[in-house]
Amino acid sequence: MSYRKLRNVQIQNAIRRLLGPLRAVAFMNRAVVCIKNLEEVQDCVDYLKQLEIDLLEITPTVLSQKYRFACEDRRITALGYLGRGFGGHAIAKGDLVIGDTWYFDPYKAPGGIGHKDLEWLKIKLPKGSVYTFDIFVAPGERGNGVSSAFQNSAMHSLRSKGYTAAFGYVFADNIPAMWNTFKVNKWKKVKKVTVCRIFSHMFAVGKTEEMR
Repeated sequence: MSYRKLRNVQIQNAIRRLLGPLRAVAFMNRAVVCIKNLEEVQDCVDYLKQLEIDLLEITPTVLSQKYRFACEDRRITALGYLGRGFGGHAIAKGDLVIGDTWYFDPYKAPGGIGHKDLEWLKIKLPKGSVYTFDIFVAPGERGNGVSSAFQNSAMHSLRSKGYTAAFGYVFADNIPAMWNTFKVNKWKKVKKVTVCRIFSHMFAVGKTEEMR
């Protein structure tokens, strides 16, 4: 029996290695669309400060020599997002940015810029709400509730800007993100969407399961 278990594990690992490159090209998953009432958000900045972490609004100055990024590809991503008129928040230790997250308001977007996620998720944002996406914390900085406190503090900042609700989505197989979003920060599930991605293009397939 032990030999069989060992062989099964070896076979599973071999399959994962074979499918790894394919998953980078195409995959299918379940996206859980969610909403947060920003009037319920409590500020977690004090908790972040206890960890010597600062919450920042991402601006061109943050992307200049004043701050470095723990992951260089996130600085490149941030440059692209700012260029499209998206807004963002970051957390930093000293001059090192260890996490970033982004938001989009179609009613304030310059030049009629849209966001492709809203199309395939079929989300129409009411005025006063905002779409939040792409939260990232450097792997070495995760734990101690940093990710959930970052998410919550960013939402509190959006509340201070006059927004009353935030929309977003989480992939169902991303257990840490599901836990932080729904168990810790108490977002509400709206619907489940089966998603197919080919390279960087994502689109919904099949029926959408409403949850409200």
